[in-house]
Amino acid sequence: MSRPAYQWINSILRACLRWAPILCIPIVALLVASRQVYLNNQRDLSTWKGGGMGMFAGADGRLNRYTKVFIADGHGKRQPLTQLTSEQTKLINRALNYPVRENFLIAAKELATLDWVAARQRMPVALIDANGQNTGTAQESYYMMVPFGRRPREETWEWDIQIEYWKLSYDPVTRRAHASRVETFIFRPQELRRGQQKSSS
Repeated sequence: MSRPAYQWINSILRACLRWAPILCIPIVALLVASRQVYLNNQRDLSTWKGGGMGMFAGADGRLNRYTKVFIADGHGKRQPLTQLTSEQTKLINRALNYPVRENFLIAAKELATLDWVAARQRMPVALIDANGQNTGTAQESYYMMVPFGRRPREETWEWDIQIEYWKLSYDPVTRRAHASRVETFIFRPQELRRGQQKSSS
């Protein structure tokens, strides 16, 4: 290789090495932003999580998302779970930031580690009108399920756990908030038992 050609190639390499650290910053920022946009649009990642600047422009915060958790028997009859532990609440909130089945499964497995007992009286379902006023009660009612200590590991979990994922949206025309159920995640006993067997082994 001739000396001029070698010097030309060497100068190009030096220029690349000099500019590489500078170019890495915008490239990494572009990758983070692209990932944020993709997960927000395709997997409903909260704009307040995952990095990026969406948290300053989006209203999709933690308070606009919530869950309803139920235990269901083999006949499809379900009762709501209430009074979750701090650890269970933490796992639910973490799943709400990135609401995919895998994250809610972690919370469901933790729910299945407790014994749940029904309150003595059934609780009727309250009817709320568009103005947020109580207009009475529905014909259906539920037993409120409350935790009653850790379930012995030798006992087999035999119920489904259903987690409904809900979002609040605001209509600027009517100036009202509207709640809509986005998805219901159903976890079968076999799936929950596999997780318990791994944790106890």
